Amino acid sequence: MELKSGRVKERTTLESVLKFVHDYAYFETLTIVFIYLLIGYFINKDDICMLNGEISYILILLSVITLFHGFENGMLTVGILAVAMWMFYPSFQYVEFLVALMMTMIFSEFHYYWTQKIKTAEINANYRGAKLDELSKAFYTLKISHDQLEKNYVVKPMSIRNSIEYIINKNVEINETVELKNRDSEYYRNFLGLLEKSFNVQSAIIVYQKSDSDEEYLTLENSEMTLGSSKAEIELKEVFEDYLVDKAISRKVSVYISDAKGEPTVEIDKNSKYLAVIPSIQGGKIRSVLIIEKMPFMSFNREILTSISILIEYFSIEIKKKDMLMIDDKINIVPDENFRFEYERLHHLYLKYKVDSIILVLRLDNELQSARIYEKIIKMLRSLDMACMLKKNDFYYITLMFPLHDKAAALGYLNRLIGSIDEEKDKKFNYMTFNMSQTDLLNKYYREDYDN
Repeated sequence: MELKSGRVKERTTLESVLKFVHDYAYFETLTIVFIYLLIGYFINKDDICMLNGEISYILILLSVITLFHGFENGMLTVGILAVAMWMFYPSFQYVEFLVALMMTMIFSEFHYYWTQKIKTAEINANYRGAKLDELSKAFYTLKISHDQLEKNYVVKPMSIRNSIEYIINKNVEINETVELKNRDSEYYRNFLGLLEKSFNVQSAIIVYQKSDSDEEYLTLENSEMTLGSSKAEIELKEVFEDYLVDKAISRKVSVYISDAKGEPTVEIDKNSKYLAVIPSIQGGKIRSVLIIEKMPFMSFNREILTSISILIEYFSIEIKKKDMLMIDDKINIVPDENFRFEYERLHHLYLKYKVDSIILVLRLDNELQSARIYEKIIKMLRSLDMACMLKKNDFYYITLMFPLHDKAAALGYLNRLIGSIDEEKDKKFNYMTFNMSQTDLLNKYYREDYDN
């Protein structure tokens, strides 16, 4: 097996065969059924399906295949066994066939509900894990920003996080002057400029995945490169051939040149011409790699490298939001970019796994009432829930997002909200709920569009 970084991991012949069989479920089913019939033939060629034993071997076979692979593979097995019953028995064993067919349907129901439950739990856990990861990085970035503000930026009006947001929010100017395919490069170039000013990074490179790529590793084919202002031109292939770069990509960890005590050092390493390689990983996939070539000795330490690691992670998350919204932005009427990004992510989960989420929209016609209710909502929000407000057609729309929840959860929240409002007149407003399949209806509700 060839790793994405270019290295090769050896796999035994047995492992290769087992992987091939497991990856192709129908082939695996055919193999198991053939072996079963072969065993039955050698035991008693007049009872090839082993129907006349004290134990119902055929049900054991069907339970293993159907519970593991599902209805389609179970019916394939029943079909093959029916052909065997028709060809190798004096009369068709319809009782055993009907029993096998009925048990296959029962087993397939168990398989369906069990796999759906596992899939839902995995999606829920992965989504919550991704959100926790993003929030923890944002929090640590804020902490770094505060520390750097105290140490080095007393006379400067912007913290590091504000600098990042300033760079990314230049999208209006970039959209007007830069082609769509070059915008990511412009964002990363501005980020390298920030590192040069804030962390004394004298020469660096960022290698990042193309916006249309979603692979686990960076490769020569799916990546692009942006150079710092003081970095001489270099071929992307040469960057990938470097030892530290290959090690960081294949292991998905940050690596740097260190001394005997494990502390960062700027001494030249014969295996690499770079000082440090810091990958940005999201959902187990490498989105970008920061490669530091030159940096002053006093700045090249664990604290600075940790700060840079968090910043490149946070920055990559923001870039991912930009890329996703450039490709698909279904509720662009909403001004909150973070809210729209989460909506696109949840809509993608719905399309891929049929795991739904709920949007609750409150419509009010009074500015003061909407401000009071919105303030109350913000205080009542749970960890993953989100809210935003927009004004359209003289109405105020307060939109709440309940990730991976059903309509009952949204209505339960609404009842708690109404119960917590003190003013009786503030309890009167219009509302609607929408699931992920009702995006068009949601947009019509925002625009008061009654056209078909």
